[in-house]
Amino acid sequence: MKSILISGGTGLIGSKLLESLNRSKYKIYVLTRKRSFIKDDVHYINWNPEKLELNFSEIKNLYSVISLAGQSIDGWIWTRVYKKKLLNSRVDTTKLLFEKIKDLKIKPESFISASAIGYYKLDTLEPQEEKDLPGKSFLSKLVQEWEDEISKFKSLKVRTTIFRIGLVFSKKGGILKKLHPLFKLFLGVPLGTGNQIMSWIHEDDMVNLIIRALEDKSLKGTFNAVAPQRTTNIIFTKSLLKVLNRFSYPSFIKVPSFFLKIILGEQSKLILNGLNVSSKKLIKANYKFKFPELKSALKSIYVKN
Repeated sequence: MKSILISGGTGLIGSKLLESLNRSKYKIYVLTRKRSFIKDDVHYINWNPEKLELNFSEIKNLYSVISLAGQSIDGWIWTRVYKKKLLNSRVDTTKLLFEKIKDLKIKPESFISASAIGYYKLDTLEPQEEKDLPGKSFLSKLVQEWEDEISKFKSLKVRTTIFRIGLVFSKKGGILKKLHPLFKLFLGVPLGTGNQIMSWIHEDDMVNLIIRALEDKSLKGTFNAVAPQRTTNIIFTKSLLKVLNRFSYPSFIKVPSFFLKIILGEQSKLILNGLNVSSKKLIKANYKFKFPELKSALKSIYVKN
């Protein structure tokens, strides 16, 4: 049986991936900072990236490594210390995986890694493609360093796939989990100008993409993991209010930009600035989105069939 090693397996995307993987086809190993244990036929292996501790010698027939680890971008105010955590939780973990895999006599067939659309320039008029130049923000520099480490796996002749992931729509985490309570209390209003573009992806499509990369040897390189239909903050707000059966306020009522800047500091760029990102390359690779449109994506999460 083929073995799969997953870092970040307990996060939003990772936990959903565990539910979707074929257990009769793959033996699954997940890296954890806890003691090693087995649960629901998943083998959890202890690791400590800060101390460079990782031993997966017990894994036989390692077929693929899926890297989803990373401190939450919006988990805390971007202090100097937290910025370092954001960087280290991505770059250092990737470095450790590379060093350990480099020493294996038989390398895995593929290395599949999360990245982020934060790589790109903010507020562009045209949708940005994978070949476009990076931005100059903190997130852009973080992603560049992260992808530099991921790309080293190519030197091991390991098929490498990078997904630059947009806003993930899920009831269990991400932007919707944060906004849902406010919208339920009739507090849902656009943020800043409301014109900033949101490039998003439904959690089901994100998991399907990872599984596609796992099984399709032709899927290699960098891909923007975003739905074809981008939206603005105003349209997103109105759409979510409608799905939740809540009324919309007059269009002039918004959360002022200066207020968000005072409260969130540099992190307010995540909210006030848009990322206009294209999914054209994925579509050319014959990936068919389960949820290509905003309305159907939100309904699938909140409207019971």
